[in-house]
Amino acid sequence: MANAENGRGRLLCLLEILLRETDENHGLSTQEILSRLEENGFPVERKALYKDFDAIKESSIALESNGRPPRYYIEQRDFEVEEIMILIDAVESAGFMTEKKKETLIRKLKNLTSKGHASELNEQIHYIGRHHSSNNDFIYTTNRIRKAMHEGHPVSFKYIEYRYGEGEVFKRDGQRYVLHPFALIWHNGFYYCIGARPEQSTDESENYIWHFRIDRMKEVHIESKKKIAQPPKSFNVARYVEASFSMFGNKPEPVQLRFQKNMLTQFYDRFSQDVTIFPDPKDDNYLIANVTASVSPTFFSWVSQYEGAFSIYGPKSVADRYREHLEKALQA
Repeated sequence: MANAENGRGRLLCLLEILLRETDENHGLSTQEILSRLEENGFPVERKALYKDFDAIKESSIALESNGRPPRYYIEQRDFEVEEIMILIDAVESAGFMTEKKKETLIRKLKNLTSKGHASELNEQIHYIGRHHSSNNDFIYTTNRIRKAMHEGHPVSFKYIEYRYGEGEVFKRDGQRYVLHPFALIWHNGFYYCIGARPEQSTDESENYIWHFRIDRMKEVHIESKKKIAQPPKSFNVARYVEASFSMFGNKPEPVQLRFQKNMLTQFYDRFSQDVTIFPDPKDDNYLIANVTASVSPTFFSWVSQYEGAFSIYGPKSVADRYREHLEKALQA
């Protein structure tokens, strides 16, 4: 029995060595593998090692070898190196994570491949303009919100903001918010929770829908005695994000944008391809689009960044507000 247990332990150790240290460019010779096993407390003869190789080959794991004498390696992984790079980039761009949590997750992601490929990742990934949250509870907050959604309950929480000279403080002097969550969104490096606050509004429309940054939500509790409110029938998560997140600040409203035809790619960078677009009847070089946007300084800044290639065609009230925004900027 002891020999059987030792054989199973040795086989697991062998598999870990091959997965951690080898790939198509970094194989191990028979002698190197024997030395690694002995270092880990599993001395073995060559004949027994070859039987272990056969056992691995009979499984779903492809053990390969090349050269003479042969060097053994495992090439196939659940994740390709390029996929791991994408995941690491996603972690690094996540503003809702603390720096410590990012480093932990990136280290775990690198363990999904060999040491050789992990060293290549170290050379290829460049962290530029990294930003991160100071809230290390976001994972538990997210899990609590998901649980509340699954069980059909709202959540309550305190929300933080930053004030000059005070640092991080609770909004509304620490009064608790109540939110009936509909969806969790990752946008521009941050996690948001979208939901309704029917306690603050009797208008069952998109007017009472709110979103909060999850890393700023503190002391989140599931209100298990309350039933979750349902989103309005007309509510669409994608449309809400498009209208509110990048240009948030006010209630979304209809706007007509006029822009040069050669700026269509830039238009689609911001708005859905389902938006109605038609030629400007007065100038063939321009297009007009009917969009929905949260009319705010953020929206006006997006329009003005293209130096006249985009303009607000209507309604007149929005165009007038845009003109006032530009005049204030010039006078500053």
